[in-house]
Amino acid sequence: MESLQEFKELAYRAFYWTSFSPDKRGDQTIKEHEDQLNDDLQNMPESEKQRYIENYKKLFSSWLHAHSNCASSAVTGGSGFNVRRAEKANNREHNKLVEFSEWREKSLKAISKRVQDSKPESEKRSENWIYLEKDILHSASVIHGINKGIERGSSKALFVSSIYNKVETYAKKGDTEIVQQAINTIRKFNETMSIVITKRHKFFKLLEIAESKKERKEENSERENSEISIQGGKVIQNWKEDRIQFIFDAKPERAIIDILKKKAFKWSPTNSAWQRQNTNNALQATKEILSYLKSKNN
Repeated sequence: MESLQEFKELAYRAFYWTSFSPDKRGDQTIKEHEDQLNDDLQNMPESEKQRYIENYKKLFSSWLHAHSNCASSAVTGGSGFNVRRAEKANNREHNKLVEFSEWREKSLKAISKRVQDSKPESEKRSENWIYLEKDILHSASVIHGINKGIERGSSKALFVSSIYNKVETYAKKGDTEIVQQAINTIRKFNETMSIVITKRHKFFKLLEIAESKKERKEENSERENSEISIQGGKVIQNWKEDRIQFIFDAKPERAIIDILKKKAFKWSPTNSAWQRQNTNNALQATKEILSYLKSKNN
């Protein structure tokens, strides 16, 4: 168990002017954050833990320091209470707390992604199917309940659409194996429980879409990438990854990041690129971004 007892005295001071029981409030704060920290560490790889602990403690103590400058007139007494100074201190404390919370959220997401990326492809595919199958069976069970009159106030079309959209995501990736498993799951449910998706529904055409996408990906994987140089970077039409990628020598300025986001490009830490799927719409968006960059540099 990771301890935060080293910050005990700091926690007492942090609440000295804002609580009638600063010791009790300090102990409670230490306990809450120890529980949070150890929950965060529970499933974290050993290689990630030390850096996470150091940054957690740094930001936690920084927040406590900022809180120690805060004061409440109810505790200090109203006489001579400097409202303006208190507001400034409260704003600094709030900013430190937001910084701490945002760092934690981003760090946990980044660590989770690194863990996921490091897994063998077979394990990732197995997990993807488990999650998808669970979602499909949940929606199918609700539809079955609607068919039997057990589920009331639910929309059958909404749950059918939910199944379709989730499986369509894999079809568009050319993942014929998972799409076939999904179709088999619905067919089995139709045969053993009740009809949740009719045979005429476009859901059963998703395997054809997946096969077409897979064939295209295989053809594209042998194509040579196209590359355009831009100031401070390059644009790549990456056929193997099926992505259009903006790669910069250094972090671009805010205005460039904003237009990339506006045109649906997302940052990929794995490829160190701003990218989106290689489609006609993406090509049009790329032309518009290049036009913007050209006018900006003139």
